[in-house]
Amino acid sequence: MCSTVDSRVEASIAHAAETLFALQRPDGSWPNRRPTAVLGTAGAMAALRIAEPARSRDLVDRGARWLLSAQNPDGGWGGVAGATTQLVPTVIAAATLHLLDPDGHRKPVRRALDLVRSHGGVQALTDPGMAHMARTFLTLAGLGDLKGSRRIPLELLLLPPRLWRGRLSFRVAPFVAMAFIQARHSPPTGLGGLLHRAARQAGLRVLGRVERGENDPGGYGGDNWLVAVVCIGLSCAGAPPATIADAVEYLRSNVQADGSWHIMQGLDLIGGSYVARGLADAGHADDERLVRARQWLRGCQQDQAFPVFDAPPGGWGWEGPRGWPNFLDSANVLSALAVAGEEEDGGRLRRGLRWLESRQDRTGSWGTFVPDTTLPNDGPCPYVTAQSVEVALDCGASPDDPGVRRALDWLHAHQRPDGTYEALWYRGLTPGTAMALVAFGRAGLAGHPVARRAREALLRAQLADGSWGPGETGVLGDDPSPGTVEETAWALRALLAAGVPADDPRVRRAADWILAAQQPDGLWQAAHICMHIRNFAYYVDGLIVNGLALKALGSYRAALAADICEKREA
Repeated sequence: MCSTVDSRVEASIAHAAETLFALQRPDGSWPNRRPTAVLGTAGAMAALRIAEPARSRDLVDRGARWLLSAQNPDGGWGGVAGATTQLVPTVIAAATLHLLDPDGHRKPVRRALDLVRSHGGVQALTDPGMAHMARTFLTLAGLGDLKGSRRIPLELLLLPPRLWRGRLSFRVAPFVAMAFIQARHSPPTGLGGLLHRAARQAGLRVLGRVERGENDPGGYGGDNWLVAVVCIGLSCAGAPPATIADAVEYLRSNVQADGSWHIMQGLDLIGGSYVARGLADAGHADDERLVRARQWLRGCQQDQAFPVFDAPPGGWGWEGPRGWPNFLDSANVLSALAVAGEEEDGGRLRRGLRWLESRQDRTGSWGTFVPDTTLPNDGPCPYVTAQSVEVALDCGASPDDPGVRRALDWLHAHQRPDGTYEALWYRGLTPGTAMALVAFGRAGLAGHPVARRAREALLRAQLADGSWGPGETGVLGDDPSPGTVEETAWALRALLAAGVPADDPRVRRAADWILAAQQPDGLWQAAHICMHIRNFAYYVDGLIVNGLALKALGSYRAALAADICEKREA
């Protein structure tokens, strides 16, 4: 049985590698299809309608046609065209269509708002920030008002950054923009009005610092949705025309041929780091084409600080050499670089590792953008914490290294009662649980009670066909969604790292499922597992899925080979 399965694995890996290397660009990177986004499209249309209605009318009209074509049969919208309906994209899309043409879009808007009401309305949104965002867009469209909404305390920015950075984190740009919009449509009075007027310039300065750290003028996070929100805020605040014009031009430059806007810039780097590590784990670490990929990844290391996050140089972000440095992408890149050690490095691996170590929380965990943040959407994150542990071990650290030990202790103390962990930037419970199990296994703690609980949780969650699904209900294994390549690959690699034998029937079924899911071109189909806005908008990444599949199959092949050798020696 093993030799038959092994030959299939070899053929699968070879086919995927051949296709991926054929797609590789001369600079070593891989192209990634950026999915068009409902929020990005609706937001851009609203921003252009408010900031520059005459010149952008043609773009807005094309965007409206795309948005109408993306409406689901139930009247709602998902994060991308064809995705399951979610409340936030539905509210934003409906409000934007009404803003553009109340009479012409009456029917689709009514269907959407009826659907929203049937699900409890905007008040059903548990995230206060997203609930306020939804109410704000309804107000912009004349479908609601902001009276009674909690006032956004823009005066917080009058304090030293160290006093607000951890609270606002990566939401600082939309925080400023939403405060500007709120003040325009529900002007503060009394002391609140005085404070807002005093803080207006501070808000503009913060947005300016964010933009100066970007790759392109007018870009904020390389995210069309976020740029749109900021553009609307700048317009409401009466910001300098050149500042508004930069945001408008950024949006105009990113419109797609079909009239939509994609989700964000720079997905090439995130997915490329996954692919580079996946190909290395699948046996191509020394291939000159992979050497070129690692050179490209090193070249994307940031050489400038990002003061808004108090981040020194040395990290990576999804936008490339500039933009928002974050711990998740930095750990992914370091994982891809670690397989080659320092032989082709020039010190960038050591510098990046020191950067990641400097971002560890005082408690031992890692978040995503700002250490020790109090913003739940930033951290702490079990997935990033576990991946940072694996990166440290890859780079030669001992499980007894103080930073590694503190991270493992944090993971031990923050397991959910059912044995699972939740990731902040991938949906469901499978990714976080799997990554934590990998960290425990790599640290020699596979027999620890916490690791055993995580392993058993994964095994219980395996679907009848051998795959794993997203577990969106919050209970791993209690979700009707079908299995995905990403979740199955995460789980398979984790079980092997935890010491589950390669010939275990559950492991074999998982590997067989991944092999069967491979497409004729050698690649795998991506699922909506990546979070754009936590729990409210997902997207697909066509590179991550292939990197994960190759990592899992490479681990499975290595485990099979080890089992064969062990039996021969016995």
